[in-house]
Amino acid sequence: MILSVAPNQLAHNRYGFVTSKRLGKAVTRTLTRRLLREAIRRLHPVLAPGYDLVLIARAPIVGQPYQAICEAVQSCLQQTELWPPPGSS
Repeated sequence: MILSVAPNQLAHNRYGFVTSKRLGKAVTRTLTRRLLREAIRRLHPVLAPGYDLVLIARAPIVGQPYQAICEAVQSCLQQTELWPPPGSS
């Protein structure tokens, strides 16, 4: 998975999800997007506001359980300035 982040000058975050045809048929791509959206929805409250995020799904994510996708998304977010520092919240 690839995460692209850019500031957006707004008081909230905007999210985009890219699932190319290389991942599989439409049903597979849609399921992957839904799982990514749900993972972001659960992590959204702890993220810093004011950014545009684009998650680009890659082939290894297809067929993974929801928990594995959540961990992958969280791992990507922890490498950015959006993730809160330890001890906050």
